[in-house]
Amino acid sequence: MTVEAAAAGPQVGPAVGAALKTGGICLIVGAVLFAICRLLHGDTPASDAEAALNFVRNRPSYPAVHMFAVLGALVVVIGLLGLTRSFDRPGSWLIGQAALVSAMVGLAIFGVESTSEGLALPELADAASKLDPTQRVELVRAAHAVAAATHGPSLVAMALMIGVPLLLLGVAMVLDRYPAWLGWTGLVIGGITMLAAVGLFLIPSLFPGFLLYGVLGSVIAQLWLVATGIVMLRRARLASEASGK
Repeated sequence: MTVEAAAAGPQVGPAVGAALKTGGICLIVGAVLFAICRLLHGDTPASDAEAALNFVRNRPSYPAVHMFAVLGALVVVIGLLGLTRSFDRPGSWLIGQAALVSAMVGLAIFGVESTSEGLALPELADAASKLDPTQRVELVRAAHAVAAATHGPSLVAMALMIGVPLLLLGVAMVLDRYPAWLGWTGLVIGGITMLAAVGLFLIPSLFPGFLLYGVLGSVIAQLWLVATGIVMLRRARLASEASGK
């Protein structure tokens, strides 16, 4: 075994090595896809229903980015499954499983919330574009109802799909054999995301929503997932070299 491989952590079997490699690729691909879709989504002016309809009408890709964001999040969860398989200490393994459960529940909520808004608003925007302003009142009210009904679930999804998993995975990495900087960074990003989502749920005017959805959730958290994927691929490569393959 090389000195570099020994410093990277314990030897892992072929199954765990394969999980690291597959999981690392999934984390990188899923995080990049999710980030691109969320950035293409833009900042929908949900507080102004009529402006939201105009915003959506000018974005033909609006339904597609919601669907592909869900698919990207699913690929990330598959990557997290590979990550948790690499934890070899009892405490970190259990914490990793809790993070995975939270991510799966958050993904389910996100899938329903995102696809509901992603179809409802474009349909309402299309119908509203065929009417004159005096006839659009009911459609504007419907758009407001859609935004109000999906706002709460979107915040819960952010907390459970991104906030809690990153916090718990950060703790698990600190307890396990992953780089301490990666674990502490994940813990901080996850904790801030979770607190921000809870804060906006309780006090909707606490701060602009794009800081949570656009900055924390779509950029910073995804960069951490990409970094984690790279570390996983490196560990898989070193484990393969150490085993003489």
